Amino acid sequence: MVRCFMIILFFTLFHLEVLSNANKVLVVSSYGTDYQWSNTIMNTIGKQLKDKHPSIEFSREFLSSEMLEDSDSWGNKMSVLLSNYKKNPPLAIILVSDEAWMGYQDADVSAFKNVPLILCAVKPHSISISDFITKRDSLHLSDFTPTVELMKNYRATAVLREMNVPGYLSLMENLISGLNRFVFITDSRFYGVYTHLLLQQEAERSYPKILVESIDGRFVSTDSLLSLLPTIPSTAGVLLTSWLTGEYGFEFSKDYLYSSIENKLSTPIFITNDIGLEKENFVGGYYNDASFWGNKTSDQLLAIINGVMPENLKPETYYDSQCQIAWKVFQHYGLDSRRLPAKVDFFNAPESFWSVYKYYIIAVISVFLVILLFYYYTLRSNFKLQQAQRLLLNSVNEAQAANDKLKKTQDELIVALHKAEESDRLKSAFLANMSHEIRTPLNAIVGFSGVLDEVDTKEEREEYVDLIHRNSDLLLQLLSDILDLSRIEAGVLEFTFSKTDAHKVCNNVVVSLSNKCRSGVKLYLAPSANSMPLCTDVNRLMQVLINLVNNAIKFTSEGSIEVGYFSYNDELAEFYVKDTGIGIAAEKQAVIFDRFTKLNNYVEGTGLGLSICQTIVSLLGGEMGLESEEGTGSRFWFRILKNQNAVEHKF
Repeated sequence: MVRCFMIILFFTLFHLEVLSNANKVLVVSSYGTDYQWSNTIMNTIGKQLKDKHPSIEFSREFLSSEMLEDSDSWGNKMSVLLSNYKKNPPLAIILVSDEAWMGYQDADVSAFKNVPLILCAVKPHSISISDFITKRDSLHLSDFTPTVELMKNYRATAVLREMNVPGYLSLMENLISGLNRFVFITDSRFYGVYTHLLLQQEAERSYPKILVESIDGRFVSTDSLLSLLPTIPSTAGVLLTSWLTGEYGFEFSKDYLYSSIENKLSTPIFITNDIGLEKENFVGGYYNDASFWGNKTSDQLLAIINGVMPENLKPETYYDSQCQIAWKVFQHYGLDSRRLPAKVDFFNAPESFWSVYKYYIIAVISVFLVILLFYYYTLRSNFKLQQAQRLLLNSVNEAQAANDKLKKTQDELIVALHKAEESDRLKSAFLANMSHEIRTPLNAIVGFSGVLDEVDTKEEREEYVDLIHRNSDLLLQLLSDILDLSRIEAGVLEFTFSKTDAHKVCNNVVVSLSNKCRSGVKLYLAPSANSMPLCTDVNRLMQVLINLVNNAIKFTSEGSIEVGYFSYNDELAEFYVKDTGIGIAAEKQAVIFDRFTKLNNYVEGTGLGLSICQTIVSLLGGEMGLESEEGTGSRFWFRILKNQNAVEHKF
């Protein structure tokens, strides 16, 4: 009985192990656990896999080739790493960089012959470990075999990485004044030897008049390298590809070199990674972010998981195309920015005056505009009151002279006086409301701007900057509503009519506002929306739609927001914005289009938006309305003329 139980338990555990590995993707890095470049690649792949296929496990192994002094040990260690997966091979294997690929070729991988293989950031040419060891000191590019040829022995595809050799040589030629020599610093590893050969070949071919010198880790020690650096003239273009040797311990060697090399040269040093950008002498070069290689590899992995055979995925080759320059070093050597490539990312570049002080500038301008608007509305109200007073006096005099017209005149006086009093009341209400609405974002802008320099963390600083951005946008929207209201009051609201299409206008609104929706809320254009030509004011039409969509976003916490349109009749087009938000109470629907009316006093805004929209729709020859049920949602609609004269008007 016990024996039977043990047999059942064995097969159960065996089955579980099979299932665990069969639902797993294995990635093997060429380097150790603390190598940031390869870790970023693996993290990117792991995130993409988790997002698309959360049930599939992601397993990592590290070859740590930089710690293995003998290249012939790569294959042995790779065999050891893969031994845990022999019985139950994974769904796919990803090899990050060249050493893992070379080790895989030298290892016993018969158990994985049917497992899809993806090469990530591997060079377009490779060589066997045995040939690399025996020919290391006398290698030529002809000794290397195209990687795509070697891949034919496996079920493999690849994202290949090629160094931007022409870009580096051109960059040095443009930035180093009086360039008369290239100095290439490379180590004895595969990457160093291969790139050394590429650089030397391209330099001799494209720049035959410029001397080429090499400080080659195959023949030069770290101490010898450091003694040679001060002898390099300022007219030399110096490129450091890599330098890892075992004489001081590999990691120590790297740190020792980068620290010791500072201030030893009279010329900047170009590099092939971003490790040294914070140092004194390293000016930068061409390299794509590690996440770039992770995303490209993820695309191929997801395709394989979805059923595409790796043999049917064409291997892709990418050059390191992004030029990254250390601003401090660039300025230190007085290099000419006009000779840089068109697209350059500066590392630690100082912020512009506008970037540093834009929120203060916006705040000052906003306050100034508010003062002007206050002055304008005060003068306007006083003028109307004086008009009413003069009208009252004149009317009294006329009434004394003509008793038969007294009753009519008195009625006119009462109406005029009520209008004047209402104007004065609205002015007071407007100023009181604006004082609160403007002071709230303005206080936020000034307050958070004042403490930006005191924050300790990047996350906190980004949070404060985001708050300043949002309050600046709110302040600008308030001012825009006030200006539109003043134009409507003065009768100078401008309209420019042109031909457009309703589908294009609505789609632009949906695309521009989608990112403002809360998580769980979908903003979309109605599927039934087709092309519908219009001749109208595009900007005013978008202003109405944007206002309605923004209102829907404010009051919709889940569900959807639909933007649509259709031909109401031969003359009119109807547009609508339908949401699944909180809805509007019946008692508020009657006054929703009145000025200063707000559904919720705790929500940002002036209460002017819908009133302005209704005025615009009316001037476009249409009408506006709503259908709403509290707790269910709302549907705002408006109709405008399909065809207006294609000329500029003022209303």
